[in-house]
Amino acid sequence: MKRQQKRPPAQGNILMDKISGVYMNICGNKEVIFEGSRGIVEYNENSIKINTGKYIVAFSGRGLHIRCMNEFSLVIAGFITSIEYIM
Repeated sequence: MKRQQKRPPAQGNILMDKISGVYMNICGNKEVIFEGSRGIVEYNENSIKINTGKYIVAFSGRGLHIRCMNEFSLVIAGFITSIEYIM
């Protein structure tokens, strides 16, 4: 009988920009944990744009919403199709 190997739990892709203090943990195409927000520029079900102070990070997709938010971080959920940095 063949034993199954245990796999480590799946983790998201982590992107950090030390210059602007932005940290993103991307969990597939369903959720992003975003730290380093300085405000929301645009928010609707197809687009969320976040100001970081140095640039804007734009999330596009379907059914996008902000699950939770505090002063500097937020969680974006929905079907994310693209992430774009706008200077």
